[in-house]
Amino acid sequence: MRLASVASLWPGMKVARSIYRDDGKEILRAGEILSKSKIEKLLLVGIQFLWVEDGYLSNTESQDVVAKETRAAAVRQVKSILLETRETGRLVIEPQTLYSTVNQFTDQILAQDNLIFNMIDLRNQDDYTFAHSVNVCILALMTGITMGLSRQELTVLGAGALLHDIGKVKIPDQILNKPDSLAKQEFLIMQQHPVLGYQIIKESKKLGDVPAVIALQHHENYDGSGYPAGLRGDAFHLYAQITSIADRFDAITANRVYRKAFPPHEAYEMCAASGNYYFNQEVVKAFLYNIAAYPKGTVVELNNGMIGVVLDTPKGCSLFPTVRVFLDEKQQPISEHYEISLLDKAGLSIVRVLQYPDE
Repeated sequence: MRLASVASLWPGMKVARSIYRDDGKEILRAGEILSKSKIEKLLLVGIQFLWVEDGYLSNTESQDVVAKETRAAAVRQVKSILLETRETGRLVIEPQTLYSTVNQFTDQILAQDNLIFNMIDLRNQDDYTFAHSVNVCILALMTGITMGLSRQELTVLGAGALLHDIGKVKIPDQILNKPDSLAKQEFLIMQQHPVLGYQIIKESKKLGDVPAVIALQHHENYDGSGYPAGLRGDAFHLYAQITSIADRFDAITANRVYRKAFPPHEAYEMCAASGNYYFNQEVVKAFLYNIAAYPKGTVVELNNGMIGVVLDTPKGCSLFPTVRVFLDEKQQPISEHYEISLLDKAGLSIVRVLQYPDE
């Protein structure tokens, strides 16, 4: 049994755990065999991942850099902070509780330093903002560790990353949740959230200047094309750059009401192309060092015609995972599956991610 992205499912796979809608109605029951129409139904209703049995990754699941329980507790914490701030209009927080969460993340990331970030996203639409903030914090901390930040620096970075979107509590819901493109005036209102976030954090007088600056600058660009101030080069604070690239990656790999998620390998390519454009090149390199372009369970075709499923990716080698091959060069079934490390096979590479075997 393994957790697989719906975009990587093939007809013939078996559902390992039943899938339910938010109202409790069963969409697919455990034991059902997937067809193309059932996979399309899952995509239509916004399901991104499910547990399947296919024989390719038996009894293995992706290990997260942060424990599920720690992540869930952090989502609840961020939700409580943002909802209370929306209700009261001000940030009421004990800094140590926020720092404790960041330190737990840092401890677990450092304890599993060989693990890469696999984009296994189980967010639902209602909790998007809160889970997004937690993902951004984890990605920012991994980047900061790669760049050699101290524990104290990581604590400040993580606190700012957790609260980077707090200004959105003052943006009307009809703009935040609009399923269509924003009108010009609506977009101008949305662009106010970094300044609003800066004001909220500064007025609390409890977290210092840097988390406020992270909130203020997380939509700036290295080339001066961002907002609200159009900062250029090193005027774009390092911690804000780290938070910003994490924010963009996590946002584009999530389903939103107005567009479908980009697959991780496409998001990886977008970030790779952003060096010295949106971000300092060193920030981009450090960020991508920790990202699996092809998460575990992704079905891929190699440049020699073979097809297999990604097993793992060495840290720092995002484009060179280990693949379990199950179709040969002529795309015929192999009786005994075997593993290939693309890192060790010169000239062998992934040419595309597959959804259906007849694609």
